[in-house]
Amino acid sequence: MPPKDSPPIATTEVRFRSLFDNTPELILYQNEKAIILDANPAFLALVAEPKDRVVDHCYDDFLPPEVQPLFREKLKEAFAGKTVRFDMYAAQGKSAPRHWDVVKIPLWENGAVVGVHMVARDITEKMLAQQEIVTQNQDLQQFTYIVSHNLRAPLASALGLADLLGTEEPGSTYFEETRTHLLASLHQLDQVLRDMNTILAIRDQQYLAAAEAVPLAEVVQQVVQSLQEVVDQCGGTVRVDIPADLSLHANRAYLYSIFFNLLSNALQYRADARPLEVTVTATGGEGQETRITVADNGSGFDQEQAGDDVFKLYKRFHPHRPGRGMGLYLIKTHVERMGGHIAVHSRVDEGARFTIVLP
Repeated sequence: MPPKDSPPIATTEVRFRSLFDNTPELILYQNEKAIILDANPAFLALVAEPKDRVVDHCYDDFLPPEVQPLFREKLKEAFAGKTVRFDMYAAQGKSAPRHWDVVKIPLWENGAVVGVHMVARDITEKMLAQQEIVTQNQDLQQFTYIVSHNLRAPLASALGLADLLGTEEPGSTYFEETRTHLLASLHQLDQVLRDMNTILAIRDQQYLAAAEAVPLAEVVQQVVQSLQEVVDQCGGTVRVDIPADLSLHANRAYLYSIFFNLLSNALQYRADARPLEVTVTATGGEGQETRITVADNGSGFDQEQAGDDVFKLYKRFHPHRPGRGMGLYLIKTHVERMGGHIAVHSRVDEGARFTIVLP
């Protein structure tokens, strides 16, 4: 007999049904064969199906094949009497893929598990926020590197040269040499500060950069035209194969910077033994993702040795050629700010191929 202060069973059922019907979390009740015996309105709305198309159907019908074994395993654990919790990234029914925090809770009756409640909470925004924190930490590490290496070195050199300058006679040979070295250190220091300002400006503008319909071929041709004199001087060719009607909903300035840096790198690191050839192609559009490829026959680099450093700040792979290691970092930053990703394939003396995918 229940305690006197316990609510009537009918009242408890009403409260449970109110929670079941109104919570934004997905709730399912399943049997041991993964058949859905009940589903709340939040789940029905997500899969865009009426209740009679969900109840008495297997949950596998609403899951992509790659996650069905995981759910079967967790359901089996729950029917063994264990409350199970796990994370998953998947579509359900007709929905777009989302990150889910899933709990499977066994329902006991007369000492046996007779069914399992599944509660799934959408944690996509939380996961994105965590990823943003990871990105910010990576950026912080990059700035720490700048301060400890690229900024500290020219500053220490300038301070030492300034002290030395005070001990030399004005107009003497040593005075002029010291002065020349001091100016070089100060120019290097100024360049590092300019680089930092550029990176900070990109981060500050990531939410202000206005997206617009940008004809991709038009932007690429503008970049090619701006570099045409250099291309002609080295006897190179740039071939652009992009449909005239292919447009991206993107930031025009970012796109221009991406192609300018890629083509500038191809020119700077061209092979001495052959004329430079660069090919720019793109496919997609009309609601599909856009895949862009920029390939050259230049000097290339040892990708295996470069490892994960390819797109990091101030990382250089051609020590005998001028450069600061900013271009690829900026390219990757611009691509990711527009929701895309970039990959590279390269071998020494076989050129490089960059592949960019934008939504």
